[in-house]
Amino acid sequence: MLDFARSYLDELLTGLFLLLAAVFTIVHPPLFATHGGLLLARIVLWSAAILVCVLLAASRYSLRARSALHFVFEFGPIVVAVVGYVSLRLLGASAITARLGIPSFDREMMAADVAIFGKTPYLWFMRWGLDSGLFARVMSGFYALYPFTPLLAVGWYLWQGDRKQFRLVRRALIVSLYSGYVCYLLIPVSGPLSLAGTTASTFLESTRVYSFLESNFRYVYDCFPSLHTANPWLIVWLSRGKVPGWLMAAAVSAGCGITLSTIALQLHYGIDVLAGLAWVFLIAAVAKATLPSEQLA
Repeated sequence: MLDFARSYLDELLTGLFLLLAAVFTIVHPPLFATHGGLLLARIVLWSAAILVCVLLAASRYSLRARSALHFVFEFGPIVVAVVGYVSLRLLGASAITARLGIPSFDREMMAADVAIFGKTPYLWFMRWGLDSGLFARVMSGFYALYPFTPLLAVGWYLWQGDRKQFRLVRRALIVSLYSGYVCYLLIPVSGPLSLAGTTASTFLESTRVYSFLESNFRYVYDCFPSLHTANPWLIVWLSRGKVPGWLMAAAVSAGCGITLSTIALQLHYGIDVLAGLAWVFLIAAVAKATLPSEQLA
């Protein structure tokens, strides 16, 4: 039984998450800020459902359809884990935090920044005049790249046929994401922008796409630990010696840019980033410990 759980932990976590989401959807129907948010969610869900149904039906007659269906089941758990973030907002997960009586830790995080760095790090960017213009646009691009990094990493190993590394990276990212969501519930932190008078609106906030996504899907307490920091570096850490040099250079560059963007765009405290870096080694150890020895790279 234990060996089965270790071998199929990704699928078990995915199934449990989907079951909880289904229950919460019935008990607490999702609330969208705009009609466009509801329309987007319906299009995504119906498209995914139709795709799986078509592949299931076609797999009886087509070897190619069976291969595509196999890809969906292999790639699906990481997609669910990444997209699952939006369920925190839509299903009102903040109500769980409120029922537990846990207050926001933003002031404590700001105090930790001051104690460690002398001031919260984004103030350095303001001092250097890097909080607007081209730099802000570049940082916004890196920040928006984050949700694609887990999909690209897992997709690369699946495409290369490296089953052991695929299993390891997928396991680490899935554990990181779901564990991170639990931390959001138990350690609610909104980020520097939540403290009145600390900063003006950023370039990222002024963009139409981000404004739409934030108003409909972004969860209010999504800062500690910084998964924007943790997951790109988790990919880098687990991919050492496993990918071509040019790809590792690209992954490191992406990790640096995404991490820097969390501070430059005033969305995370410095302590969030430090926690994200520590998270890398914790999750890597958990992923290796939970995989059967024959599946380890």
